[in-house]
Amino acid sequence: MREYTSCHWLQHGLSFENDHIEMCCLCCHKGGGRLNIADKYNGKGLKWEDIFRLKEKFIEDNRNGIIDPRCEGCFNLVHRGWDDDEKYINYLHFNHWTHCNSDCIYCYTKWDKKAFNTRKHYQVMPMLKELFKKKMFRAGGEVTFAGGEPTILNEFDDIIKILLKNGADRITVHTSGIKFSKAIEKGIKEGVVNVCLSADSGSRDTYLAVKRVDKFAKFWENVEKYAQAQSEDNKLLVETKYVIIPEVNDNKEEIEKWFSLNLAYGIKSIVVDIENDYCRDLRKEGAKAPNHLVDLCNYIVERAKELDFNLVDYNNFRYLTSEYKLM
Repeated sequence: MREYTSCHWLQHGLSFENDHIEMCCLCCHKGGGRLNIADKYNGKGLKWEDIFRLKEKFIEDNRNGIIDPRCEGCFNLVHRGWDDDEKYINYLHFNHWTHCNSDCIYCYTKWDKKAFNTRKHYQVMPMLKELFKKKMFRAGGEVTFAGGEPTILNEFDDIIKILLKNGADRITVHTSGIKFSKAIEKGIKEGVVNVCLSADSGSRDTYLAVKRVDKFAKFWENVEKYAQAQSEDNKLLVETKYVIIPEVNDNKEEIEKWFSLNLAYGIKSIVVDIENDYCRDLRKEGAKAPNHLVDLCNYIVERAKELDFNLVDYNNFRYLTSEYKLM
């Protein structure tokens, strides 16, 4: 293996977006991401040789120490040995639909929810069948779902089934938690599916303010069901996520209520992030995070340790805690 700076998504990943395919889905770092692989994609057959040829171009630049400006500042960039002679895919991100059963105030679809909830999307099952038939998928990476809401995607159960059948050994589903999924439950019982449920609150009133649907009780009912599907040996497969939204849920009282609910429902792993638009504007202005936000993030880190939670730092939270050396 040759050592150089690269990332696992660029080497072996694909991110399926609503009308195109990218190397990965990350866009909250300084470079902004958006390394397109295929424009105007509609679910039809892929020219795999063209995809790997394009990847090879980026990989060759990385070998020569030339990092694409769009990757600048990304935490996925790592200097190590890479098996760049083998062409395979083991990181897949499905983000190709926009339908949802929630209406979060921080979502990119907030501008016109009705339009996004009726927007057409393509099918990925034909691509997956081809990927497995050609034996271009290799276990050991990760498959992630975002969207849109995965559990209301008409292909969702079939996608999970074909992934499990073909050796996918780490599947992460980001969900509103409003609709319970037997496919997710089955994957948890098999120790393969990790589900991240979007809470963003610790009380019904704040949940309503953020999600704009009255499903707080149903959410925690489903959290409990998923938590009970975990084996005694692995209690980290079910997580709830809290996106910090300035002036909405950015206070210790709400965080403590969320912590208490996680403890009550048997959750051992939590995910924290910060509203993307807010952080993007800070970066554009070249501004530092306000003291209140830094203090709150530090509080979360310290309290998570005290309560013995496994804390997963997502995107903007990771950048902030890294900058201020909180973790």
